[in-house]
Amino acid sequence: MALSALPADAIVQAETYYMPPPPRRGQPAQDWSQVPGAELIYRWAETRLNRRVPVPTETVPDHPGLYARIDDGRWIGICDACDSVWIVSVKDPRFGCVECRRDWVPLIVPDDIAGAEAEALALQRRFWWHPEDPANPNIPEPPIEPPTEPAPEEPQP
Repeated sequence: MALSALPADAIVQAETYYMPPPPRRGQPAQDWSQVPGAELIYRWAETRLNRRVPVPTETVPDHPGLYARIDDGRWIGICDACDSVWIVSVKDPRFGCVECRRDWVPLIVPDDIAGAEAEALALQRRFWWHPEDPANPNIPEPPIEPPTEPAPEEPQP
């Protein structure tokens, strides 16, 4: 029995997770190959979750962006409006939420995507956090300096 249904040598992205359903008898298969990676979740939600959610056309103004991370072998993004988690595309760094129907938010991905994936694949559970992500639990806390006592004042002549 396999320990995991995840591929042993790859990290799952939107392009490999959100796939079209199998064709119905006598009908051609759906072709999603031209759908941008960030928009695949909307097609998938319509076919698998029976939710017809329009693809966003705008971007949330002045949003600093959300950090993508690898969670148990999957690239994910967590919506900061409703806390929903979706598998994301690091090739198309936009994040839209099917749950709260927000507009696009920039997705912050590492400069070296292959390096981050290799680092995660070397681990048994395959987790990776962006080094600048404030939610990263692996960032060491800055050392706490003991309070210093004020120097005694020298008498003035």
